[in-house]
Amino acid sequence: MAFVAFDVEIAKPVPDGPDILVHRPGIACAAIAREGEDRASILFDPAESPELFDPATKALTRDGSLRILAALDAAAGRGDTLVTWNGAGFDFRLLADETGRHAECVRLVMASVDMMFQVLCDRGHPLSLDAALKGAGLPPKMAEVTLRGGTRVSITGAEAPVYWQAGEYAAVADYCAADAERTAALAVACQRSRQLAWVSQKGRPNQVYLRSGWLTVEQCLSLPLPDTSWMTNPMRREDVLAWTR
Repeated sequence: MAFVAFDVEIAKPVPDGPDILVHRPGIACAAIAREGEDRASILFDPAESPELFDPATKALTRDGSLRILAALDAAAGRGDTLVTWNGAGFDFRLLADETGRHAECVRLVMASVDMMFQVLCDRGHPLSLDAALKGAGLPPKMAEVTLRGGTRVSITGAEAPVYWQAGEYAAVADYCAADAERTAALAVACQRSRQLAWVSQKGRPNQVYLRSGWLTVEQCLSLPLPDTSWMTNPMRREDVLAWTR
């Protein structure tokens, strides 16, 4: 068994807000990184498989999205553990929207490890991937990509669909692949150390102990509710998984 990290980027720029998926941004690309392998695999390149992309939106068609689902299902079927950072609230929900295969996506997400969801269930608040990577002593998220003309530019998840619409497919794919690779590395490192550590914005060291290793999304739901009385508007685990119902 190995961890298989999964990450997607959206195809259409959307307004910032608490729920960007209500704007149906579509899937630009997806990457899968398997524990023990050096490089992530990019699923479907517009240059190599143009038939899988809508020429108007530049997003994957339903057939393309179904092929992503099939790849994840095959990995799970081999006994690998799918792992994401916020996949329970974002990546799998997006995939469910784009494939129309709600039940299959729910089955996969409940059996997967969402590291951020485990932090939320344990501590009552979300955490950024960068903070977790830093706490584990791993390289941060990719901050720059190379465009077709050779120019290096900064990039964030919000900027990725802007570059995708501009035809910078390779740059966005590199960014997506790096996220999947970092996610897989983090899952392995924390599994070995039996903790996920980070430093709060106030400089305080924090950690979630993984005495039994990572828990699946379904197992996380059995964790006792944390004290969130000190928070103004705490994120609730049931809200993250509202789409699964």
